[in-house]
Amino acid sequence: MNNRQRLIDLIAEFKLDILIIAEMLKVKRDTVDHWLMSTESKFNEEIPDMAIELPELKLGAKHQECNDSGSGL
Repeated sequence: MNNRQRLIDLIAEFKLDILIIAEMLKVKRDTVDHWLMSTESKFNEEIPDMAIELPELKLGAKHQECNDSGSGL
């Protein structure tokens, strides 16, 4: 799976807004918009690995905290 698809999946799974992703990564909203554009678009930009790994780590940690607190640990 490419980074664009991974980001799309994160947005869908966690019901995130593009602005939240931009704030999390300290980039402009336009940058995230360009990452999410079709690869056929002349404005499409490749998503750097760190830009997908950071939200995966942050959201994974939040998801794990929710699971741990809900399991009675």
